Amino acid sequence: MLLRFTAYALVATYFVASGFVPTHKKQTDKPPLTIVTDNTWDVSGQQTKFGEYPLSAERIASPTSPLLGGTYKAVTAEHNGRGKLVPGTVPIWRNRKADGEGEAYQFRKTVTLGAEPIQKITLEINCDDVARVYINKRLVSVEKRDGKLKDGYDKWFLFRSVSGFMFDRIYTYDVTDYFFTNVTNTILVEAVSLAFDGSHAYLSAKIVIEFAPTPEPTPPAKAAAPAKPKPNTKVETQKPVSAKPTADKENTVFEAGRDPEIEKLRVGSILELGHVYFKADNYQLDTASYRTLAALASFMKRHPGLKIEVGGHTNLRPSDRFATELSTNRARSVVRYLTDNGIAADRVTYKGYGKTQPRINVVSKEADRANQRVEVKVLAK
Repeated sequence: MLLRFTAYALVATYFVASGFVPTHKKQTDKPPLTIVTDNTWDVSGQQTKFGEYPLSAERIASPTSPLLGGTYKAVTAEHNGRGKLVPGTVPIWRNRKADGEGEAYQFRKTVTLGAEPIQKITLEINCDDVARVYINKRLVSVEKRDGKLKDGYDKWFLFRSVSGFMFDRIYTYDVTDYFFTNVTNTILVEAVSLAFDGSHAYLSAKIVIEFAPTPEPTPPAKAAAPAKPKPNTKVETQKPVSAKPTADKENTVFEAGRDPEIEKLRVGSILELGHVYFKADNYQLDTASYRTLAALASFMKRHPGLKIEVGGHTNLRPSDRFATELSTNRARSVVRYLTDNGIAADRVTYKGYGKTQPRINVVSKEADRANQRVEVKVLAK
């Protein structure tokens, strides 16, 4: 017994003396972020026409541009008590009371997210009476109408891609895939009121962002002292890294007017998307990218058996974590363009490779252009 105790003591003394103390990775949980309708939301200064079709991305105001008729702050709307408000929210409108039947306004809220990974985002909403919800210029509310709607206002609820909300129901959407990290996200709602009695116009919504647990970073190990050079040792200069691409096979480029031959494609084939651009350190597609992506969507429609993975790649300059997040968000933006333009969601997936697969393993302007790219991998044909 004495010998065993002595052994334990010697081991503990070694760990303390050497500076090595085993640690367990702890999970740090960031509390959920909740956004609710209140008087901090922006509202358009004048009514907007609620059309049959959703707004195009070009017609949706940016986070800083003025809304139609000027940007004002929403006010607390008068509520007649019959509607079922989302708990914890303030019902809002342009005025406390609706002026008349068929008012339509735009409401906006921005949410800046950091680098914390997102686990789930839930939207709860009710309004009087019809709304479209856009997050980062992408339509969320895609249900045409509630089956209970059989009153005299059917014409309002037959519009395509519209959610007509029953006054006694709260509607829930999973909007996890609509938000991005490290950017300012924009929520815009078009809402229509059929307030025939001039009192029950309102928008009530809540968004809850749940963050995934992240491990605490492990302290970096102490660097070992450099070894002293031996006398008369020949010092060799480091050879420059070759600028030869990592892949030996020639890369195939896909762009408008340059469709690949479907017969020559096989599972695993990779196509680089030509002329697909993003703003620096951002996931937003430049409008110059639309021509190539429209051609890709048309190509996939002509070949309905084709399934692809969209892969994002960065240059070697950013940190590993930032490169992975940026490349993932960029790949997801391409997938969103495709699904928003008629490609079924089960035919496209995405992945961010960060800087793990550089074409040219150096840091230079030429290498940066080659390495920061978006590729398409054939999964099935």
